[in-house]
Amino acid sequence: MSHEQTYNEEVERCPAVKKRVSKGRRITGYFATKDYSYRATQAAGDGWVTIGDAFGFLDPLYSSGVLLALRSGEMAADAIVEGFQSGDLSDAQLGKWGPLFNLGVDRMRRLVCEYYDGFSFGQFVRTYPHLKGTITDLLIGDLFTDRVDGVWQKMESLYPEGKVPPASWDSGTSPEVAANKVNELILPRGRGRSDVTDH
Repeated sequence: MSHEQTYNEEVERCPAVKKRVSKGRRITGYFATKDYSYRATQAAGDGWVTIGDAFGFLDPLYSSGVLLALRSGEMAADAIVEGFQSGDLSDAQLGKWGPLFNLGVDRMRRLVCEYYDGFSFGQFVRTYPHLKGTITDLLIGDLFTDRVDGVWQKMESLYPEGKVPPASWDSGTSPEVAANKVNELILPRGRGRSDVTDH
């Protein structure tokens, strides 16, 4: 099935979307991409803060998006209030929540990566039944406490020989993966960047 056919079928299934796009004019072809997780390199600067999807987006496999957006807002709000009280709206003050938040996102990302890599959570809870609650806690969003980190070493003990833990989110894309990602974004031939927007 082509990207165009998929697009048209999905638009037909949703009258609200069909109505919205009916007034538009297509100026380029149909294309697709995947693995669109991202994260900003900093949570704040002097006098500004990013939260929610402005800060980052994680693969929605475990439906963590709203939790992470609200948690980032809560953590940033605490830093902002404290900054106003002390008269300090520096990047250090406004972004002080960033490292802990990133650690929480890393924990959820690890579960996502393990799932996509074929890790058997069923085997894990059969082997370590006392950690079933901890895995459940992680999945429901208990991401900001070191207590949950007891699962990672146990997970790694079930890896097949030669498997390594997922690389950190900011480690870059390996050459092997990058080569396979080249064609994930398929743009029509002969269309320059100036053709992407309608002037």
